[in-house]
Amino acid sequence: MESLFVETRGELDIINLTGELESRVVGLPSGMLFVFLKSTTSGLFINEDDPALLEDVRDMISRLVPKNANYRHNSTWGDGNGHSHLRSLLLSSALALPVERGRLALGTWQNVFLIELDVRPRRRELLLSFMPEDESFGR
Repeated sequence: MESLFVETRGELDIINLTGELESRVVGLPSGMLFVFLKSTTSGLFINEDDPALLEDVRDMISRLVPKNANYRHNSTWGDGNGHSHLRSLLLSSALALPVERGRLALGTWQNVFLIELDVRPRRRELLLSFMPEDESFGR
């Protein structure tokens, strides 16, 4: 298992991880790359890398879980990020990505993204683990 660290710029910053993940699987056989995000105020998703679509993602998250609603977490902790924790529930903290002969086997338009949901810039840690394909599978 290895770590990948990502610096974010703050709330609703979206970072394309595809190239970095691709570089980590070069030379590996076919199998699965597991990505786990060690965070409760950010998330992972797979979609197209289109600037307009990424703005739509930000808008959707903001509409579904408004920043300025009355969240009990904020009253308890005073950190103003209750909405960040709830927004993360809409996304994933772990992904399993297929690898074929040293390349991510993503669809034509698929990219892997991290979205920062916390109210300030953060250093995020992702744990990466690889499991080679069981060659007896499907025989």
